[in-house]
Amino acid sequence: MAASIKKYIVDASFVLSFLLPDEDHSAVDHFFNQYKAGIIDLLSTTLLPFEVLNGLKLAVIRKRINTKYAKERMKEFFNYQIRLAGVDFFEVFDLVQKHSLTVYDASYFYLSRVKKTQLLTSDEALHKLA
Repeated sequence: MAASIKKYIVDASFVLSFLLPDEDHSAVDHFFNQYKAGIIDLLSTTLLPFEVLNGLKLAVIRKRINTKYAKERMKEFFNYQIRLAGVDFFEVFDLVQKHSLTVYDASYFYLSRVKKTQLLTSDEALHKLA
């Protein structure tokens, strides 16, 4: 991706808003369409695939979707090839304590701060913090 392309950090709640059919994803779709067109770049932590797959699993358990649909969304998610980056776990842990976050949310928040990039999240509390 070119250096002039606007970059965003995405968390699992944002990605799941895009993947799940019963989520409101009008604004989310816009970002994924721009990413697919090469207009923007998306980056996340190495936790993202685990959280997205866990979210899809929970959607199956709660009968929001079936297994076939979950696997189709998994394929779509991996086809987007969102770049993943590591985090400094000690700094993440400091953010956990300072802001009463989960380690997962703190990792996205950390990456957003380090990269000086907007965090795209469907989590209202995390959105306000970021």
